[in-house]
Amino acid sequence: MEWKEIEKAIQNIVADIKEQCIIQNTAIRDNIFGILEDKCTVIYYPLKNEKNRGFHIKRVVGDQLEDFVYINTDKPMAEQIFTAAHELGHIFEVAEKVWKMLGYSGMPTEKEEEDITNRFAAELLMPAEAFKKVYSTNMEEVGIKNGKIKLDDLIRVIVMQMNTFLVPYEAVRRRLMETSLIPKRVADFLESKEEILLLVNLLTKYQNSYLEKGTEIKTISGIRELIEKAETQENIDDYLVKRIKRDLEIVDMPETAELEITIGDKVNE
Repeated sequence: MEWKEIEKAIQNIVADIKEQCIIQNTAIRDNIFGILEDKCTVIYYPLKNEKNRGFHIKRVVGDQLEDFVYINTDKPMAEQIFTAAHELGHIFEVAEKVWKMLGYSGMPTEKEEEDITNRFAAELLMPAEAFKKVYSTNMEEVGIKNGKIKLDDLIRVIVMQMNTFLVPYEAVRRRLMETSLIPKRVADFLESKEEILLLVNLLTKYQNSYLEKGTEIKTISGIRELIEKAETQENIDDYLVKRIKRDLEIVDMPETAELEITIGDKVNE
């Protein structure tokens, strides 16, 4: 695979998706969840001690093939965001589109599909040019010039990048290499080693963000509306509804939510 050609193809696909989804902000951050929910049903649920951050499946519902994405909300928010962007890439079949655009024969292997989808997620969440500009600004803020630098200063800049784009350390490490901001040998050195991750964790603690915190949310996109609609119907399985509300911790709306108010009319002062 020629990554320069693939990168250009991905940038074109990202531009089309941003136009289709009306995405105007450069750093999408946690807005990715709303974008994903517009394209599929998203299940948010925390599973502790589980390595899997999320996955995408297709299931037939009625007579339609629909997309479902699971997000492990026990994972740090940054990891949830990158997972959401990655699974969005599967929904848009980015790898297959890149393959066709570049005239490659056959279909991508599973590894090639995952690599391309990861690169798509990186470009969507950390657009190359914006990523470079932020990196330059952060380097200046820390007082770093090109050449030899202390490891803790470089990690400090990486954590600043993580905070700006709300993505995990590993995503920034790879993006620095993908955008030619650091050579491969440096990227390899920065790979998730125990001493490196210790520095990242220490510096992350001083950031006023939820980079490393899981949300532990239990919900399914659109579930409250579906429950409220179901409760108005006859012959409903009351036990099933109550069980879903219990498992997803759905709290009944307060009585004041039923109050009617008038808006939009002219008011005489």
